[in-house]
Amino acid sequence: MTTQNIFFPKQQILSILSSRKMTLEQLVGIADIHHDNVVFPSPQVLRDFSDHIAVPLSVFYQEDPCSDLDDGVKIARRNGTFSRDEIRDGVHYYTYHHLVTTKADPGLMALRLDLHSNETQPLRLNSGHSTREVVYVTRGTVRVQWLDDAQQLHEEILNEGDSIFVTPLVPHSFTNHSTQEKSEIIAINYE
Repeated sequence: MTTQNIFFPKQQILSILSSRKMTLEQLVGIADIHHDNVVFPSPQVLRDFSDHIAVPLSVFYQEDPCSDLDDGVKIARRNGTFSRDEIRDGVHYYTYHHLVTTKADPGLMALRLDLHSNETQPLRLNSGHSTREVVYVTRGTVRVQWLDDAQQLHEEILNEGDSIFVTPLVPHSFTNHSTQEKSEIIAINYE
């Protein structure tokens, strides 16, 4: 039978142990300490230890939420983050650019959107989303359209510097107001 050593950073195990008022001494005979690692000899030994200290096994596999921060901050450079295009029924609506993402706040959804569609294309609202949203116009003039609870369509024009708040599950869409000018917005989604 082969052994399947499982390595964890020593600091991570110390953190788990301290949450149970335990120290590394409680690992004697269970796991070995090699330099900056704690080594469990098999998945079963780790599982038994997890049960013994009443800590879910998944906690051992969670990454340090600050592991992508440098001295408490994370900088994201323009065009250095994830981007994707939103195409609705063949119409190129947006390009989403994540502003910054971090393991320290996995719920953070801050986006810069390049708007591509305008009034010459058919209206395509999204279906709404489960988060609140604040949108700020950074460039151009934007047409925002949304449906109320009675499914009535509303429309407003937002100018550079204007902002809007959208509640969860409200179908909406942002398009360029002008066919001659591309607009840009910042969208922050949160719970």
